[in-house]
Amino acid sequence: MTGPLAHAAQLLSAACAFSLLASCGGSADAPESGPAAVVFRTSGEVSVYPLSRAVLTEVESSNPSPEEWQRILSVRVETQASGDRAVLPLLGTYTVAADTLYFRPRFPPAAGITYTARFDGAALYAQVEREPAGTLARIATATWRYDAPAGAPSTFVREVYPTADVVPMNLLRMYIEFSAPMSSGRSYEFVKLYGEDGALVKDAFFTAGDAVELWDPEHTRLTILFDPGRIKRDLKPHEELGLPLRAGKQYRLVIDSAWRDAQGRPLVRSHVKRFKVGPLDRVLVRTADWRMTAPSAETRDSLVLVFPEALDRALLTRLLTVRDSSGTRIGGAAAVSERETRWAFAPTDPWRGVSHALHVDSELEDLAGNNLKRLFDVAPGDTGAVGTNAAVVRVPFQPRR
Repeated sequence: MTGPLAHAAQLLSAACAFSLLASCGGSADAPESGPAAVVFRTSGEVSVYPLSRAVLTEVESSNPSPEEWQRILSVRVETQASGDRAVLPLLGTYTVAADTLYFRPRFPPAAGITYTARFDGAALYAQVEREPAGTLARIATATWRYDAPAGAPSTFVREVYPTADVVPMNLLRMYIEFSAPMSSGRSYEFVKLYGEDGALVKDAFFTAGDAVELWDPEHTRLTILFDPGRIKRDLKPHEELGLPLRAGKQYRLVIDSAWRDAQGRPLVRSHVKRFKVGPLDRVLVRTADWRMTAPSAETRDSLVLVFPEALDRALLTRLLTVRDSSGTRIGGAAAVSERETRWAFAPTDPWRGVSHALHVDSELEDLAGNNLKRLFDVAPGDTGAVGTNAAVVRVPFQPRR
């Protein structure tokens, strides 16, 4: 076997990947004749080769936008949203090496999902205003399905936040924290909200047709966002559907064990978060309402804050910092507990008996999305909707002698 087919077979063997060879003519020794193959690797990476090195270098130097790269090489996944078939582009990065164009997806592939790669030779040359000849203008495609590996399930739901038993009726978001990275693209098939009568609460979450998923960089925490259009009083969904949650009612958030992790294995077990709904929360977050316990000097005792209400856990972990009198950040570890109503900071080194300050980013929110600056849901003429205009609020303290 010689030429481009041999090149494709060698790469396929080395990568242990599935590939579909495109029916484009030419020879690997003459890349101007067009691509020989579009290949998927088991990591989900896609490569197209052999191409003109000179053209690839020129295209990369033109710094294409994500949309321009997708016109050249798009990788898409088929999903089923509300009974309709949808084809969604994958997010990722494009790189060039020698005669090969690579696409590396941002997230690992999900088991049981079909992926399609489409390379457009004409778009490649159009990016640098060149005219392709012959088969260079052809389109090459490949499809691939990732199969789940063997092995016992090991990933589980570690926690669902807020951990409170009672949440405000205008709850803005919840977090699902997993013990290991998860697959993406189909989360709302496996996350459902049920009322106390056992009926599914429809259209509770903002998903944009199941196309929106909010993951942390490690892909172990998913943010479930309640539809803001149903929460804000001046928007049409609020008028037509009302809030997803009702005061005095009980609900179950169910995470199905059929959901697969990044390795393609299902969860160890399903997880159920039960909670009751309280009244609306339309009050600003105010540091004056917090109770602070200063630590003792020359110790590593914790600085402790107690809040009158639960605050957003993810924001608590990154929007509070401790600084000394010169403004230098104090190293240490923070812990959130007591159902997100307590924050404690233990310094790396013993406290010095000088003035310090807690710096609070004014974007810190409560469970309803209200922060130190403004309310999330503001009605016309609401005089209590505006708080501080500062980016950071300082709360001074001094370790006790």
